[in-house]
Amino acid sequence: MHNFMLLDIDTIRLMNILIGVVLTIALSASLRNRYACPGVRFWFCAMLFFTLGSFFILIKNMFPVWVGIWGGYGGLILAYVYLWFGFRRYTKTLAKNDYFAVLLAPITCLSVGWLYKSGVSFGKQLQVILFVLAVLAVMSLTLALKQRKPSESGRLLCAWTLALVVGTLVVRFITIQQQDITPYTKETDFSYIVLMLVWSLSLLGLGSSILLITAQWLQQRLFIDASQDALTGIFNRHALSELTETLALTSQQTTQTWSLAMIDIDHFKIVNDSYGHPIGDEVLKWVAMTLKQSVRHKDILARYGGEEFVVVLPDTTLAQGCVWAERVRKTIAKTPFQLEKHAIDITVSIGLASKVNAGDNLDDIIKHADVALYEAKHNGRNRISWNDMPHASTDS
Repeated sequence: MHNFMLLDIDTIRLMNILIGVVLTIALSASLRNRYACPGVRFWFCAMLFFTLGSFFILIKNMFPVWVGIWGGYGGLILAYVYLWFGFRRYTKTLAKNDYFAVLLAPITCLSVGWLYKSGVSFGKQLQVILFVLAVLAVMSLTLALKQRKPSESGRLLCAWTLALVVGTLVVRFITIQQQDITPYTKETDFSYIVLMLVWSLSLLGLGSSILLITAQWLQQRLFIDASQDALTGIFNRHALSELTETLALTSQQTTQTWSLAMIDIDHFKIVNDSYGHPIGDEVLKWVAMTLKQSVRHKDILARYGGEEFVVVLPDTTLAQGCVWAERVRKTIAKTPFQLEKHAIDITVSIGLASKVNAGDNLDDIIKHADVALYEAKHNGRNRISWNDMPHASTDS
């Protein structure tokens, strides 16, 4: 206990400044990444303001009271405002009106300055600041949990850390009523030292969780870039292989049946030659969106290459797959593609295959579906065909 009491409150504050400096530098490195996490610029500013605020609180006894109020507590309020900005940006809810929240810092400082001039106790002045900080922390905590995915452990850690911050602020709000302090009082009370150490741990946890959030966001972004077709926004051929491999391994252990449809846009070269490649790209995106609206959540939709798409249909027999394919074919054929002055009739040919043997893999089934697709195109296009009945097809 004696060794613990040797901890000087200014030493703890200096430690907070050093922690803030390290975290600010770490977040500044994140700003230089090619893909900067949404919100990281605000979080960088939050750590910067926290560091500056902690510095001014450390040296407050060397300057007039207003320096500690504006530089110290004003800096801490701005830190939590920018923390909230960061989560608003991360959750895509940041609005222009939100920026008025920065006015909380000068408004609070002016209020505290007025209370000081009015002779109100310094404890009451601090309670105003503590209340504002607690409200801002709760606001950020709420956003940290908003629509959080199970894999986003960084946001969960941040929420728990903010809960600890709120608890610390509430305890300080209550205990400060029992103390007679002034702006120049050097607090050495054991409970206050414990609270400051908890505050230090909270700062460390907050910074670490933000760094984890940015790392997890970057990992997710890189996965999307590696698995998503840049033009249409659906899965690419690589992702199709990875996802279907998992499905194939699952089906080998069960009696699960799944089907695959290969879809080709008819006469797509004529569209490009007649209207230009930019219009052709819009047609590809339109077909991809139409297919996306036609599949279930568990289906796998991917652009296989060029004007070809693949849809994997889990828990679907070949007969059920044919019903789905015919419905999609009719939907596309009956809906001309509209773009500005252009109304282009688009049709597709679809070849289907299904997993027959336990050892069938993606390449085998795609090969069967490709044969069926070739037959549909050979027989006049705008129709479907399937591999186990090579001469049966549905006309337009």
